[in-house]
Amino acid sequence: MTPEAHLAKLRARLSQGDPLPVTRAAVAGGSPQALGLAVALIDTGAAVTLIEADDWDAARARDALRRSGRGAGIRLVTDMAEAADADLLVEASGGAAAERIGLLKALMAASPGALAVSLGPGVTLGALRESLGAPVALIDTDAPPPAIGLMEIVKGSDRRALGLAWRLGALPVVVPGFKGARLVAALEDEAEALVFQGSTPWEVDAAAEGFGFTLGPCAAQDLRGLDRAFARHRAQGHTLPLIDRMVPEGRLGRNGGVGWYRYPGGGGRVIDPLIEDLAREEAHFAGVTTRPIAEAEIVERLLSALVRTALSLGIEAGVVDLMSVMACGFPEEKGGVLFHHHHP
Repeated sequence: MTPEAHLAKLRARLSQGDPLPVTRAAVAGGSPQALGLAVALIDTGAAVTLIEADDWDAARARDALRRSGRGAGIRLVTDMAEAADADLLVEASGGAAAERIGLLKALMAASPGALAVSLGPGVTLGALRESLGAPVALIDTDAPPPAIGLMEIVKGSDRRALGLAWRLGALPVVVPGFKGARLVAALEDEAEALVFQGSTPWEVDAAAEGFGFTLGPCAAQDLRGLDRAFARHRAQGHTLPLIDRMVPEGRLGRNGGVGWYRYPGGGGRVIDPLIEDLAREEAHFAGVTTRPIAEAEIVERLLSALVRTALSLGIEAGVVDLMSVMACGFPEEKGGVLFHHHHP
């Protein structure tokens, strides 16, 4: 079977279902994933209310949407009561579990009976159901915003989440726990290690894109928001210092205008020599001798990190391949990370 046929067969199997009717959606949270989901819902014809914590957050979200050129039709408010009469409620704050449960409670009080969704890792479906006392869905979309190609739905979620995926033109995958986030984390962490040891974000991205990735891991992480990796590092422990220094210094990614790259005026990525200085300084503090890293080594290490994680996920290999393509940007013409590993 060719790589293209391998992925096409999986897509055909996962794309069969009825879209969920969504007339009005309320999305709470200012994460890049929240903004991306709001844009995706607008594109389906739904009316979208984006609820921010305060006027400052609302202004920041408005600026991010303006710079992306995708904010037309999204209403920005700060009052949770504005979720009234919505048929879809989405918590996409990226915050701690208690904060996320609180946001969903407020949303569900404003519009009981609507499909309630929490987006991303950091809380369990069991904790959500116990706290909310009602059906809820726990989902994740790991593609760099605003793309939503594949939606992971934790087993036991409200089944209407399948229809939401089809409504958004995404492929739904029911999983025991989020797997795509682990693939993304493996790629991001290896990229951070490469920069820490002597490469640069633009060298890592150029090597990945030369291999066929749709976007290098550093540029993709800027789109997702570096605060997501920062939260993961704090929750799980992490030995590399770059992200843990960058985020407190305001390097949040494209949404904030600067991350691994700079985004002047909301435009495309621009090399930022200051990030190279930051990486070298942290390496010096850690007693690490940096060195030039060849393109071939960069590619080999990124692929090895992906393969190691892919082999440990314990789910259908074809689904892992789709995740690698749609969440990590692995080259589609190579059939996904495991297909390529077994058919080099």
